Amino acid sequence: MKEKVILARPNGEMDEKDVICHFKSVDDSRPNIKNVPILVIDKKETNNGNQVLEFFWEKDGIYQPILDDAAWSEVKGVVVDIIKSNVEVAGVE
Repeated sequence: MKEKVILARPNGEMDEKDVICHFKSVDDSRPNIKNVPILVIDKKETNNGNQVLEFFWEKDGIYQPILDDAAWSEVKGVVVDIIKSNVEVAGVE
C-alpha cells in the first residue's frame, strides 16, 4: 500500500495524494533545501507516457509547491543524484 498524504488546495479543499518518496538534504552544498522536508507526489497524470510528479517542500509548517528557483534547482540536483546512483545518496535522509 502506498503512503498517502492529505494536502490543502489554495481554495481550502483537501486532497489525498500518493507519496512516491520523501527526503531531506543535509548537504551543505544545497543551502536552500538543507534540512527541509521534500515530498514527491504522484499527480496521477501522464505526459508522453511518463508519470507526472509534483514536488512540495515544508515551509512555515505546511507543505507547499516549490516556487523558489534556487531551491527547485537544488531539488532537481538531488533527484538526478538519486536516479544516477539508484541507491541512498550521501547528504539525503
